[in-house]
Amino acid sequence: MHVLQVCLFGNVKVTHTGRPSLVKMSHSNQALLAYLLLQRHRSHPRELLAGIFWGNQSQKQARRCLNTALWRLRQVLEPEGIPQGTYLLTPSPDEISFNCESNYWLDVAIFEAQGSSILAKPMQTMTADDADMLKRSLQLYTGELLEAFYDDWTLVERERLRRLYLSSQVHLMRYYKHHGNFEESLACAQKILDQDPLREEIHREMMDLYLASGQRALAVRQYQICHQVLDIELGISPMEETQILYRQILQQIAKPLRVRPRSATDLNSKEQTLRQLRLSLNGFDNALKQLRQAIITLSDEL
Repeated sequence: MHVLQVCLFGNVKVTHTGRPSLVKMSHSNQALLAYLLLQRHRSHPRELLAGIFWGNQSQKQARRCLNTALWRLRQVLEPEGIPQGTYLLTPSPDEISFNCESNYWLDVAIFEAQGSSILAKPMQTMTADDADMLKRSLQLYTGELLEAFYDDWTLVERERLRRLYLSSQVHLMRYYKHHGNFEESLACAQKILDQDPLREEIHREMMDLYLASGQRALAVRQYQICHQVLDIELGISPMEETQILYRQILQQIAKPLRVRPRSATDLNSKEQTLRQLRLSLNGFDNALKQLRQAIITLSDEL
C-alpha cells in the first residue's frame, strides 16, 4: 500500500513508501504543503492562500503563483501511478484542501494525538504503557516545527506545538518521579531546560531529584546553574522557594556520618584481637631478651 510520509519537525522531509529518495520541493512548495497539512481538516479559498504566500504581489500575479505551486505540488505528491486527487482535493473551483482520507503519515499528527490523549489523564492514573507511548511520541519532536520558515502562521503553530512538547515532558517527568525512576525523571527535566532554561520550577525539580537519588553535589551544581542563568538572562536571583531548597541541601551535606553503635559481638571481637596482640608482643620481648643474652655470652667468649 502506498503511503505518503511527511515530517514537519525540524527540516521538512517528504517520502513515498517504496521510493528511497526524498521528494524534492522548493521552499515555497514546502511551505504550502505544510500549511495544508497543519490545517488539513478544512478547505482553503484560493484567494486566501494566494494572500498568505504571495501577499506582496498583485492579486492576479499571486493567483498565478498559487496555480503554478499547486501544479508543481501535484507533480511530486501524485506522480505517475498515483491518481490525481489522492492527496490534493479541489472541493470547489475556488478551494483547495489536503485529503485526510488518504494513506499518509504525518509526524505532527501522531505527536498531537498521542500527547493530547495522555495529557488528558491525571498523572497518578497513567500506566507504564501510557508512559511508553508518550515517550515515543516525544521522540518525534526532532526539532521545532518548520525550523527554516519564519512566516507569522508558522510562528503561531511552532509555539503551540512547543508548548505541547514541554507539557508532555513535564507530565512524563512527574510520572517517573512518582514511581521512583529518578534517572528517567531527570532526563525529562533536562530536555525541558534545553528548550526553556529559565523555568526555575524545573531547576527545583532537578535539585530535588538529585537529592532524592543521593547525588547531593549535583543538586548543589543545579542550583548554581539556575542562579547563573537567571542572573545572566534576567538579572534576578532565584525565588525564595529555590533558596530554601538549596539551604536544605547544604544542611544535608553538612550532616556528620552516623556512627553505628558498637554491638557486644564487636567488643568481644576487638578484645580477642587485643589479647592476641599482647601475647604476640610478650613472645617478641622474650625472644629479644634471649637474643641479647646470646650476644653478651658470645662477646665474653671472644
